[in-house]
This record gives sequence, structure tokens and C-alpha cells, in this order.
Amino acid sequence: MKYIVSVSSAVLVVLLSAISTCAQKNPSRADNAALRYWSAFSAVQDAAITDQEAKELNSVLESMGPYDDSKYKDLLQKNTLALEVMARGTLLSNCDWGLDYGLGEDVPVDYARKALVLGRLNVLYAIHLYHMGNKDGAVRALAAGLRFSHDVGSGGSLFATLIAKDLLVTHLTAVNAALRTEQLSAQQRSRIQNAVAELGDGLDWSAAAKRDLEGLRGRYATDAVSSAVLTRTISYYVAALDDPSKMSTLNEAIRNAPQQLAGLIPNATRVLEQKRDLSNRLLQTRSLLK
Repeated sequence: MKYIVSVSSAVLVVLLSAISTCAQKNPSRADNAALRYWSAFSAVQDAAITDQEAKELNSVLESMGPYDDSKYKDLLQKNTLALEVMARGTLLSNCDWGLDYGLGEDVPVDYARKALVLGRLNVLYAIHLYHMGNKDGAVRALAAGLRFSHDVGSGGSLFATLIAKDLLVTHLTAVNAALRTEQLSAQQRSRIQNAVAELGDGLDWSAAAKRDLEGLRGRYATDAVSSAVLTRTISYYVAALDDPSKMSTLNEAIRNAPQQLAGLIPNATRVLEQKRDLSNRLLQTRSLLK
């Protein structure tokens, strides 16, 4: 995991003040959750979790069982503000990362990497609150984390969508474990149920794939043949993600494409596997909420 260098409280205050000023001048910008998330990224302090600690946390996620909270107490205290700013951002209905796809393949994706750090911290925070007996706080963190994870994939590339999927699965794993303990109140279950319902079918994989593939057009602006092949491939790719029975048509189109272009096409089978995995996780959670 890459670490995000912390900024001083003074800088964070300036960032938050800037958002407040924008709220007065431009309500539409003030209602953009992405601005709050950027402020949260700026407040994150170095989050070093070893491979062994990550394995321990994965086992905790599966059962909400006991773990050594002392290892992460200081880390969470340092990042409570970042997590609170993130949670407040999830209350906003609009999330626009302001991505300029006119840049083609050079569209920045650093926000997704930062989101991965913050999202994992949020799951750790939820586990911490749960074991401290603050189940209301844990449920609030999980509900916010689900919304945040979904927003990470909003209008993004396949890379951002895959990170969003990873965060959603991690949060859903913790949610499922909490539900299986049968220690949540009706109100707490209802809050989680609403958060899961808002996820709908999950993520828009087809739109993300189309954005990535359209970003390749600049390479073939002067190559009419390759440009036409790319156009057909995009159509087949989107169709295959929506209807797996059309995967053979896509694979044939890629085999017949110029070698250079074919090598740039993301593996649709693997993308479809990720899509199915998230769908299965959502179904599993919804079945536990019935």
C-alpha cells in the first residue's frame, strides 16, 4: 500500500474553509462528494499495515472475532478526522471526480489509489468500534464505507472500478460477519439494509470499460483500419459484459485485430469474473438481511 503523506491541521482547515466558500458561491460544487473525499485524503496520515497484519485483519473480517486492538489504536486516532470528513461526504448524493477523458490514456487515477488507503482504514475503524461495543458507530462507518466505495467507481476507469469493487467486497465481508453474530438491533440492521439497497446492481462495468477503450483512440487517429476495428471491439466488449453469451464474438474480434491493438484490450473474462464476484457478494448480504 502506498502511504499518503499527512498535512497539517492548518492546511486541512484551509481546505475545508475553501469548500465552505464554494458552497456559498456555487451550490452545485458544494454538493459534490468528491470534494469532501479529496479533503479526507489530505487528512490521512501514514498508514503502515504489514502483510502479516493484513492477514490478521482478513481473518477478523470473516468472523468479527477478537484481535489486538492496541496495534491499530494510534493509527485510527490519527485518521479519525479523515474518516469523519469522508463519512460526511457520503451524505451528498452527487459524486463527480472531474475526470477529463479528453486526455485519453493519461487520465489521472491517483484519486483511486488514495481511496483504497482511506477505504481500508474505514473498515479497520468499523472493526475497532464494533469491538469497543460501539455498534451504532460501527454500523455508521460500514454504511458510509459502502457509499464511499461505490462513489470511487463513479464515472471512472476500469482501474478505479476494480478498486471500488475491492473496497465494496471488504466492507460487505465485515457487514456479513456482523449480521451473522445476530447482535445488531433492528435499527442497525435497517441502516445497513438501506446502505446495501442504495448500491443497486453494484458498479457500471460496461461504462468503465468503454471509457478505457475510447481512451485508445488517440493512438489510431491516423489509422482508419485500426480505428474501425477499435470501434467494433468497443461495441462487442460492452455487449459481452452485459451478456456473457456474446463473449465468443468479442474474443474473435480481438483475435482478428491488429496485434498492437489486441494487446491493449483488457481481459474481458477477468473483468466479468470481478463483476460476478461482486454480484454474488451483494446477493449473499441481501439474503442475510431478509
